[in-house]
Amino acid sequence: MKWKDCTTYMGPWDVMSSHLIKRDEPPPGLSSFTRIRLGWISENQVVLIKPGEEKRVVLSPLAEGGTTLVVKIPLKGNTYLLVENRQPIGYDRVMPDSGILVLKVDPDAMEGAGTVRIMDADPDSHHFAHATFRPDKAQRSRFLDKENQIAIVPLALHDHNMEILVTTPEKAP
Repeated sequence: MKWKDCTTYMGPWDVMSSHLIKRDEPPPGLSSFTRIRLGWISENQVVLIKPGEEKRVVLSPLAEGGTTLVVKIPLKGNTYLLVENRQPIGYDRVMPDSGILVLKVDPDAMEGAGTVRIMDADPDSHHFAHATFRPDKAQRSRFLDKENQIAIVPLALHDHNMEILVTTPEKAP
């Protein structure tokens, strides 16, 4: 499967990229990347998992807040993945989809030139409309990055909390 990523556009997944999704509705929420940069997510709310490690994590919805909001996976150089749970609550209620959103961050890229890219679960959908990974959608049931030996599998949704497994592609269910 090919992964489409975007150099300057996160579509509806961050208000800094899309100020309006639906007329007469509030703007979309902020991504974990933007929230971290603003200091709205503390280090205690981020779980660090290195490539090759296996760990189950329950992510609270980004819009609601909670104990664990983001998984950070370091890659080569300064790049890393951020994994967040986007559910239709709060400002995220206007989102076109819900589930696990995977962002690839390159802090060395110039602002506006690919600092954050969405790892799109459905590259054929328009404007990242089905960008999330979900346990109930077979074609979008896991994110695989064979080059970095990472698999992210959404396992189950409990209320609005999403249980995920971070593992290697060979061990991904």
